Amino acid sequence: MSAKNNKLSFLPLETKFKDIILNWLEADHVKEFYYGDGLQNTLDNINLYCQGISNNSDYSFDHWVAFMDNKPFGFLMTSTIDGPYDLNDDYNKWYTQGKNIFTLDLLIGAQEFLGQGLAHRMIQEFILNKVSNADFFLIDPEKSNLKAIHVYQKAGFKKIDEFCPAHNPVPHLMMKMDVSELKG
Repeated sequence: MSAKNNKLSFLPLETKFKDIILNWLEADHVKEFYYGDGLQNTLDNINLYCQGISNNSDYSFDHWVAFMDNKPFGFLMTSTIDGPYDLNDDYNKWYTQGKNIFTLDLLIGAQEFLGQGLAHRMIQEFILNKVSNADFFLIDPEKSNLKAIHVYQKAGFKKIDEFCPAHNPVPHLMMKMDVSELKG
């Protein structure tokens, strides 16, 4: 199945899609990268979001389901970097006054959509269609996740830092996308 010309769409996560997302998080190709505290945080935020709550007292977030020709295949999570600037914070050190900066996490959950070159297109179309007010996006893959890093670079992200997040002592890269370059 070639996904190149198929229509992508994105809807906010609703309870009716929750079980699909939870099943994807149990899939072998996903749980390699969603585990421990990060997984628990994702599960907690999914539960909150399905109750109409988009702030977990630490930050605000949105969850989205990606569809190809009306079939769910992916899950995207965004949060805002609200500052203030803090050199000692993994995320707020990238805060810039007056700029709309978001984080992005994502996965392709439906196995039949893997390996089709779809992830970079999903990222680009999602940003352009759902978060076009963004100035910058940050994404933080594990340094060992070379496949994801390649996809993110193809989508327009550039490596800007290496760090170990507080919730996961494994080295990660911080990557940044200038949305004006994507629009240009």
